[in-house]
Amino acid sequence: MLSPQEVRRQAEYCTCVLLQLGWMAGNPSIPPARYPELLKRSSLKLGDDPFITMTVEEALMMGQPDGGVTGLVHFYEGLVHALCQVLETDAESIEQEIPLEFLKKLAEEVFFDLPGELGIPSGDR
Repeated sequence: MLSPQEVRRQAEYCTCVLLQLGWMAGNPSIPPARYPELLKRSSLKLGDDPFITMTVEEALMMGQPDGGVTGLVHFYEGLVHALCQVLETDAESIEQEIPLEFLKKLAEEVFFDLPGELGIPSGDR
């Protein structure tokens, strides 16, 4: 069984994945055909994750306009929600614990400009 600290680390990681995938998909200047390239640039090593890469590759082969990322975003939203239930917290609290500089780095990797000084769409830092 995972310790509370390990569950929190997993929640933070899944939140970072969720944010980076969402930012990538939300950037209209990036065509889905470039998603595999951007996943390889990810400091989260998303390009090495077989689940993520196979999902995107299969969606691109099938001509899905979102490159399969919408399904991945929903999947990671579910993981974050479940982990937050275990931790008895909410996603915003987890997100606020992630260093802003790291979030900026994740956003830059997918050519996403974080709005405002604080950068996080849902957080009040």
